[in-house]
Amino acid sequence: MYQKPDLNTPLANLRTNAEAWKTSLARHASEERKGKGLAWDVELMEERDDLAAKIVEDFGTIDDEMSKVRIIDNSAPAAWSVDRLTDEQLAACKADWPELGMFADDTIRRMADVVGIRMVRAMAQEAVRRSPAVLSAIEARASK
Repeated sequence: MYQKPDLNTPLANLRTNAEAWKTSLARHASEERKGKGLAWDVELMEERDDLAAKIVEDFGTIDDEMSKVRIIDNSAPAAWSVDRLTDEQLAACKADWPELGMFADDTIRRMADVVGIRMVRAMAQEAVRRSPAVLSAIEARASK
C-alpha cells in the first residue's frame, strides 16, 4: 500500500521549537527580566540561538522532502491525507459521474487513495473529451 513520506515529525518539531522560541522571547520581555542582569539576558539569547538552529534544521528537513520531484507520491503531512473510499462512496460516485465507468474499480480506488476521487473524475472527464480525437487517430492508422 502506498505510504507518503513522513513530514509529521519535522512539522511537530517545528511547532515545538517555534513555541519554545516565543516562550523565551516572552520571558525576555517580561517583568522577570528586571534585576537579572546581563548574564541572564545572554543566557536567554543563547537559548534562542539554539532554538533558531533547530528551526532552521526543521525547515531544511521539510524542504528537502518536499523538494523531491515525484509524479504521484509527493510528500505531505498526514493532515493532507485522503480517506479511502468505501464501497458505498465508490458506488455513489460512479452513479453520479458516469465517466468513471471507463476505469476499473480497482484503478479508481488506487488512484483515489493518492490524488482523491475528484482528481480521478477530472482525469476521466479529460479522457472522455480527448477520446474522439484518439479514436480517429487509431482508425486512421489502422486504415493505412
